[in-house]
Amino acid sequence: MSGTWWISEAPCAGDARFTPDDATVDSLRTPQTRALLAVCQQCPFRSRCIALVLPRQSMFDGICGGRLWFHGQVSDECEAAHRGELEERGSYINHGTEAGARAHNRRGERACSLCREAGRLAQARRRERKRQRASRQ
Repeated sequence: MSGTWWISEAPCAGDARFTPDDATVDSLRTPQTRALLAVCQQCPFRSRCIALVLPRQSMFDGICGGRLWFHGQVSDECEAAHRGELEERGSYINHGTEAGARAHNRRGERACSLCREAGRLAQARRRERKRQRASRQ
């Protein structure tokens, strides 16, 4: 996977219904969920989505890569889904953390906006601690 430029181009971009906070197996198996899976039908980014989220490793709940996931297991999928998209390369990235920013770097990709911000804040904290130590001496 080379970068995350495609995220804003994905048909699900910005739609929180794909990753509900209060997911249960019953809340995920609804006619509305089937309609959301249909959005994934023509999406050219299904395998990239799986490679980014790593739903098995992260115990993901929601829709990712044209599949409905509950606790990291496929519960349903869109008609166009195929097994070759399910490969999870790399390790899980905890987005929005300094460790997430480092993980993006290890993969050789540009960090997502959440990880870039977390890395920036961590760097600012380190600089402030260094300034405080220098002023005490």
